[in-house]
Amino acid sequence: MSQSPRPTRSEQREQARAKARELREKRAKGDKRKRLLISIGLTVGIIAVVAGVAAAVFAFSNTTNTNAENAKKVPANTTNFGGVLIGKDLLPTTSAEAKKGNQIVIYQDYQCPICKLFEDPNSSQIKSWVEKGLATVEYHPISFLDGQSLNNYSSRSTNAALCVANAQPGKFYDVNTALYANQPDENTAGPSDSDLKETLKGAGVTIDADMNSCIDQKRYAKYIENRTAEAFSQPAVTGKDIPRGTPYVLVNGNLYDWGGKAEDLVNPARFAQFFTTHQKKTTN
Repeated sequence: MSQSPRPTRSEQREQARAKARELREKRAKGDKRKRLLISIGLTVGIIAVVAGVAAAVFAFSNTTNTNAENAKKVPANTTNFGGVLIGKDLLPTTSAEAKKGNQIVIYQDYQCPICKLFEDPNSSQIKSWVEKGLATVEYHPISFLDGQSLNNYSSRSTNAALCVANAQPGKFYDVNTALYANQPDENTAGPSDSDLKETLKGAGVTIDADMNSCIDQKRYAKYIENRTAEAFSQPAVTGKDIPRGTPYVLVNGNLYDWGGKAEDLVNPARFAQFFTTHQKKTTN
């Protein structure tokens, strides 16, 4: 058996130096790769942070801009005092036209349980009078009872109603009735925005892109705030006194004062009698 000659001491030193150079080169390459990866990681991280901040700023900016724009929004088909005025065939009408006939004015809050007590039994007969042209009805949907709801049903439902008044006013009367039918108990969570849309859809409203954004953005929140403040600081339209609460109902300027008697509030015959007593003798 042949054997390779043992390397000399000089050759061993040279081999050791070569191995050391190889290790140094590998280490240098490894360090360079690590530095590159760290650099890339930091760059990606910085980009991600910048992008995140930019997105947050953009979202905040958009929200701020949207809120600023919405603060100026006034729903179509409303009066100067925030009323939704409905005439014959349940279509929008003008104050000038309304003055020619019998005028029913109702200040209301969709979270108000007493409003519901009046609305539920009287809605169908008021609808009949208005459809036939015997009277107009001017709803003033206001919001001061968010504190009686766990998710601000008062202002959200009022906003949804005004979204309908703005875009699909012929559906407002049925939506008004439907919102009361779905009124939550006080101090509970009311229907979500998605649920509100289903309520509107059930009343015949088309939930298109504009209706979605109107409800989701609470487009008329500032408008509602202003009209609510006005409602409790100046005489009611067609009336002489400042509303004290809701429901506040007038027929040709005469207040339906039920005197705290629930039987009068929930009795449609009682309100029909009041309407007959105060209706105009002649109408166009």
